[in-house]
Amino acid sequence: MDNLQEQIRELTNALDNERMARRAAEAATEEAEQARQEFVALVTHELRVPMTSIKGYTDLLLKGIMGPLNETQMNFLNVIRTNVERMSRMVADLADINKIEGERFPLNLTTVPLTDVLKEAIQPHTHTIAGKTQTVTTTVPDDLPPLQGDRARLIQILSNLISNATQYTPESGVIVITAEALPNAEVHIAIQDNGIGILEDEQPRIFEKFFRASDEETRQTPGNGLALYLSRQLVILHQGRIWFESQRGAGTTFHVVFPTAPTEAAVPGLP
Repeated sequence: MDNLQEQIRELTNALDNERMARRAAEAATEEAEQARQEFVALVTHELRVPMTSIKGYTDLLLKGIMGPLNETQMNFLNVIRTNVERMSRMVADLADINKIEGERFPLNLTTVPLTDVLKEAIQPHTHTIAGKTQTVTTTVPDDLPPLQGDRARLIQILSNLISNATQYTPESGVIVITAEALPNAEVHIAIQDNGIGILEDEQPRIFEKFFRASDEETRQTPGNGLALYLSRQLVILHQGRIWFESQRGAGTTFHVVFPTAPTEAAVPGLP
C-alpha cells in the first residue's frame, strides 16, 4: 500500500512539473510574440519618416525646383521614386499585418457602394494599365446592394487583387471584373485575367506570408509576397471569403465574397 501511494505521489509531482513547464513555455512564447510585435511596430514607424523625406525631395526635384533636369536625371529620380513607393507599400503592409496578428485592428464598418470602391481600387493602376495597353472591363449591376465594410480596407483588398492581375497579365491583356448578388446577403466579386497563371503545385501556398512563386517569369515581377496574405486576413476580418482558380498559361480568377449592408427592415429595433 505504501508503495502504491508513493507511486501516486511521484506521478502527481510529475504531472505538476509538466503543467508548470507548459505554462512557462506558453508564457515565454507570448512574451516573444509581444516583443516581435513591438519590434515590427517600431521599425515600420521609424522607416516611414526617411522614406517620406526621400519621396518628398524627389518630387520637388522632378518638379524642377532646383532647375531643369536632363533625361538621364529624370530617369534616375523616377527609379528612386518607384522604389520608395514600393518600400512604403511594404512597410504599410507589415504594419497592418502586425496589427492584425496582434488582434489590434478594428474595422470602421459603414455602408459602401461597390461601384465607388472599384473606381478607387482601379485608379492607382491606370498608369500600368495604359502602359501595357491592357483592357479592364467592369460589370456591376445597378441594383447591387451596398457592402458592409471598412471603405479603406475594401479598396485595399480589391486594389491588391487588381494589382496582381495587371502585373501578371501581358501587354494587350484583358482583365474582367464582375459582381453579383448572392443569397444570404452577400456579394460575389470576381477579378479575372488572361495572364501567366499559377503553377499547380504552388497554388496551395499562394496566400502564405512572404510566398513568391519560384518560376523565373514571376520572379522578374516586383513583389514581396505580402499583398495576398494581407488581403486574405482583411477579408476574414470582414466575415468574407476569398479563393482563386488558375491554370498555367491561361490566367487566374480571384473570387471574394463580402456581406452586404443590412436593410432597414433587418436592423434590430426598427419596425
